[in-house]
Amino acid sequence: MYRDGFTVDDGPYRRLDDPNNAEFLSSLARGVTPRELSEGGEDVTVGLVDKRGEEYDPSAAPSGGGGGGGFQSFSGAGNSLGTATSSSGGGESSNGVFVPDASATAPTLDASRPSTSIQVRLLNGKRLVVKVNLDASVSSLGEHIDANGASTEPYVLVSGYPPRPLTDLGQSIESAGLKGAQVMQKKA
Repeated sequence: MYRDGFTVDDGPYRRLDDPNNAEFLSSLARGVTPRELSEGGEDVTVGLVDKRGEEYDPSAAPSGGGGGGGFQSFSGAGNSLGTATSSSGGGESSNGVFVPDASATAPTLDASRPSTSIQVRLLNGKRLVVKVNLDASVSSLGEHIDANGASTEPYVLVSGYPPRPLTDLGQSIESAGLKGAQVMQKKA
């Protein structure tokens, strides 16, 4: 909002006294999202940059022709802290992040070797009791979770107190200290 007009993102400068802008300005004054911004039917948050003490300067506008004195809304991509930045799809990545694989099958238990039961608390709050051999890798827990269709987004497994991520997925269940343990699934 400038002294005599306004811009919307990189759009053209629009004067306050133009009758074509009356409905837009009236909606803003009432605290309602203007119709032209909410045409897609989705929730829209409108943020105003107060430049009422300034005149609009087209030379300071971004190359798109609109105003804003060089200001441009964020248009990039982001990552949450602790997420996998790359993975080959399916299975797990090197930093302990599992990428769900809908075609996964649960590993079979070899009854002739020592085994244990591990309780996994899933993202949806449900429990999954997994029976695995002690020499099986930590990654086999992820295979059991994927085989049960318990996740559609990348996740990590944490265990212990205080909870710590299980990052060495090649480690055996026994050497990771997971014999009879409780493991929690967390969003990556």
